[in-house]
Amino acid sequence: MNEAWGEGYFTDIAYTYGYYREVSPLFQRFCLLLRGQAAMVPDNGPDAWHCELGYGQGVSVNIHAAANPGRFMGTDFNPAHAAHANQLAQAAGSGALLYDDSFEQFLARRDLPQFDSISLHGVWSWVSLANRNIITQLARRHLKPGGVMYVSYNSMPGWSPANPLRHLFVTHDRYGTASGNAVERVESALEFSESLLAARPNYLQTAPHLVEHLKSIATQNRHYLAHEYFNQDWRCMYFTEVVDALTAAKLDFACTAVPQDAIDTINLSEPAQQFLDGLGHPVLREQVRDYFVNKQFRKDLFVRGRFALLPGQQREQMLDSRLVLTTAPDLVPMTIQGAQGEGRLQETHYRPFLDILAEQHHAPKTLRTIAARMPQTSWPILRQIVTVLTGMGAIAPCQSDEAQAQVRDRCRKLNSHLFDLARHRNDILTLASPVLGGGVAMGRFDQLFLHAREEGLSDPDQWAAATWTLLDEQDQRIMKDGKKLETPEENLAELQQQARDFNEVRLPICKSLGIAD
Repeated sequence: MNEAWGEGYFTDIAYTYGYYREVSPLFQRFCLLLRGQAAMVPDNGPDAWHCELGYGQGVSVNIHAAANPGRFMGTDFNPAHAAHANQLAQAAGSGALLYDDSFEQFLARRDLPQFDSISLHGVWSWVSLANRNIITQLARRHLKPGGVMYVSYNSMPGWSPANPLRHLFVTHDRYGTASGNAVERVESALEFSESLLAARPNYLQTAPHLVEHLKSIATQNRHYLAHEYFNQDWRCMYFTEVVDALTAAKLDFACTAVPQDAIDTINLSEPAQQFLDGLGHPVLREQVRDYFVNKQFRKDLFVRGRFALLPGQQREQMLDSRLVLTTAPDLVPMTIQGAQGEGRLQETHYRPFLDILAEQHHAPKTLRTIAARMPQTSWPILRQIVTVLTGMGAIAPCQSDEAQAQVRDRCRKLNSHLFDLARHRNDILTLASPVLGGGVAMGRFDQLFLHAREEGLSDPDQWAAATWTLLDEQDQRIMKDGKKLETPEENLAELQQQARDFNEVRLPICKSLGIAD
């Protein structure tokens, strides 16, 4: 760890390359609308400014900077992260301003604008109290009235049984490992913890699930584990503690950035719903709800000036919202997972909704248009359908045609750069959509098929052949059902099948999302 600038944060290895839709300004505004909250800042036009703190490898911030008309700024004090993030920004030509300042240095800058949104994903729980105070000061000074702040964090009471396990990892890393690189140190701490639990300490009597929890942790990416568990500063917080901390920035809790949290039937038992209905204060209700659902990780939206919409206002704004499919309708499961387990969706409502969205080659449609085609479906059910499908990621809100036109070229440039990276690596699995103002999950082979198509190859078998040539040159083979395909014929046949599936199922979605022509 680089103690000179690491401030206790694990900097020995770089962070992963994930994309987080919750950081998207458009998604944040839609989450507020779904919960009847007004986003008081103007629409996300070219004059809007957005900030991401602790952007990691810069995948999310760069996808959003490419896919939104507004301007983006951010910092991550790891210079390797900043270098990678700026490489993506340069490829897109987005003009994103991405620094490697500490939060203290960033706050001291004289060129900070007034932000429409400030977002931090996977930061709040992993930095010191001093840095949390600086984040609060930043919001107080530089978030516009009506602006939105997104904060995610490990939360209590869900983390309470496993909290000592994390402490065990850090203690072993500090005192029990003399040498080794970061991955080796993570492995050593996991092995030590497994041995300790195998010796049946008394603590297992109060946390018997801990053995299975450790097994689950051991299956995860070692780079992620290093950043998640091995920082000196790591604090699980109750929801009310975060509310109290951000009160100094004049921020009010609005809702979570998890749409399905609004569906009580899949998350709360009948007695729990009745109990919560008797609580008047929204902060008290939200904190008590965490006990019922045993919340371990929260994704919260705060606003500087909370303003609730009247039911009629919410309805009109939702009806005017444009929606688009992000996957083929047949691939949308008719089940949803909540804190109460799995719930079934009523196909008589959901299938017609999806089928209407699939018409006209999956073109975006307003909810008003869909509602007119489903006159027998009541407004509460329509609102729930939109909430559930958005939460599942099956549909998403769209930008205006004008906004799409402004960002289409930037998205194309960034995606072309990501296609080129996919020729050699398999870690950035998201592309930028001008329609969504955000990212779309896309596997490496699908990216390579799109790249081959961009190079002028029109037939799926040609895409497969080009991809196989690339893999063969790199001495790579496809894994299928846990087994490596050894012969060229086996690999090419598998790629041909995948390319045909992509052409039939996923390419139409790519076209409707502006990722492919």
